[in-house]
Amino acid sequence: MPYHPPRMNGVPEADFEMYNDVVNGAYRAHDMMLQRLIHLAGPDTAVVLVSDHGFHSDHLRPTFTPSVPAGITVWHRVQGVLMASGPGFKQDQPVYGARLLDITPTILHYFGLPVGEDMEGRVLGEILSGSRKVETIPTWEPPDGPAPGRGTLSADEGRELLEQFVALGYIDEISSDPSTAAAETERENKWNLARACLYGGKYGMALPLLEHCHATSPERADFSQLLAKTQIQLGLLEEAEETLATCLDSLGDTASAHLLMGSIETERGNPTKALEHLNAMRSRSPENLRLLHGLSETYLGLRRWKDAEDVATRMLELDPGGAQGHLILTRCFLHQGRNAEAAAAALEAIGLQYGNPRPHFLLGVALVGMQDWLAAEGALKNSLQLNPGDLLATRYQAHVHRHLGRAEEALELETRSRILHTLNKTGAEKRLAALRREAAHRKQQRIRDGQQKDVSGDCEEPEADARSMEFVIVSGLPRSGTSMMMQILRAGGMELMHDGKREADDDNLEGYWEWEKIRSLRKHPRVIEQAEGKVIKVISALLPSLPPKHRYKVLFMKRPVGEVVESQWKMLANRGEQPKAAKDHLVATQEAHVAQMM
Repeated sequence: MPYHPPRMNGVPEADFEMYNDVVNGAYRAHDMMLQRLIHLAGPDTAVVLVSDHGFHSDHLRPTFTPSVPAGITVWHRVQGVLMASGPGFKQDQPVYGARLLDITPTILHYFGLPVGEDMEGRVLGEILSGSRKVETIPTWEPPDGPAPGRGTLSADEGRELLEQFVALGYIDEISSDPSTAAAETERENKWNLARACLYGGKYGMALPLLEHCHATSPERADFSQLLAKTQIQLGLLEEAEETLATCLDSLGDTASAHLLMGSIETERGNPTKALEHLNAMRSRSPENLRLLHGLSETYLGLRRWKDAEDVATRMLELDPGGAQGHLILTRCFLHQGRNAEAAAAALEAIGLQYGNPRPHFLLGVALVGMQDWLAAEGALKNSLQLNPGDLLATRYQAHVHRHLGRAEEALELETRSRILHTLNKTGAEKRLAALRREAAHRKQQRIRDGQQKDVSGDCEEPEADARSMEFVIVSGLPRSGTSMMMQILRAGGMELMHDGKREADDDNLEGYWEWEKIRSLRKHPRVIEQAEGKVIKVISALLPSLPPKHRYKVLFMKRPVGEVVESQWKMLANRGEQPKAAKDHLVATQEAHVAQMM
């Protein structure tokens, strides 16, 4: 997709000319195969085509792909594809707000089977030609015993599958050490499960999973950021700040850091402080959608309706398929008494995110303002079906029933709203205290598990017991003069930590003076302790992974970045390799990296 038109900054012209039609060609090839399959199946066969996400192919394409497992997902577009045809499906009927969770209930209902009450999705009745009542059962899960067998892969098949996932960037390279491989697999499984929980709004379930990921790999900024966001959602603001402090060690003074701090201040009810963080980010990334969403929320908190409306409008210009811009506009219009416009914006959001109760509620509020009581009842009913414990939606629905002359239903809802108010008032602090107790217990358990592992195995001593050491580090961009500085220090009588594995060549006639083990610093930060008393060459990208327990004297080599990139290109040419990006893009990227390191 980086080579898809229009040409992205950083893509060499020659590569663009060669690959610019690859994506279109791949789609055409798959469409031809799908056409053949449908032809062979015949007109009496129902066909459902599903893609759980799309792919950015326009100005929203990311300029940076994180070098972490599943980093490729930054390219994913939230909206996917759903098409259905054949007997039992309506023709030319658009589908609004469908989710991946809706597919299984819909297919079960299509075949006349009951839907599990524990399934989170809904039956997409609007695409079915019939109007049968949806039958349900408590669950499809077996009451006890193992789930039905799913087949097994041979060792070779399993290895090939994992290698394919590694090549695609969805998982990290599998370690040859069985215990390490098992630990990494457990971490990535928990990471993926946590993201699935967050998609379903299950923040409490995601929290312990993300805590585990963050504890095992504190250097992973994606773990830190998502844990902090989850803690903010749960009201654990102090804990989020602590997590963010770890994140800042690797992120530095970056846009992502300011965005997270702005979120914390917003949750604390400090929109002015939140705006300071967001404005600091805006000067660097003025069209970042996460920033714009944060700004619009902050403007709403400051009652700056026009500013919030302008930002939301810009969000929709950048991403017409995003629901958040419509939701912000809905709230802006409601605050200004523009109920008809609010209803229209809410309907747009519902079409994009049917499973989100918020736009249904806001639509109900707008319809109440328009005194369209029957339509308001339907919107609020949908909201309460998706979120039965919503106090405001319950109150509004009671108000609607009063106007419709349904005194008994209104009284029942008013009684329920009072119960919800009491539960929310007394339960919030208890829930927060329970979350903190459970988190503290898990942290202590991780410490105990780590101590037991260190005692039972031949592992390194626990970091808490390791003494503080001092190191001399030579760092900088590749081709900035680090090898030359290592030689200077050696000539001055300092002992170098190097293994000689990377031999001298035409690019470095006097050798590279590198220590191969330091490349594992991110995963094994204590490896540096083997180099106590010696000078170590550490590439600039690994500096944030240096253990904070120790003291460092860093010699950071500064050379004009244009010269550095020119030297890198010559080195690639000597090896017969092509650059991965255009020269000006590399210069800009590496200049930003140096600024962050300094």
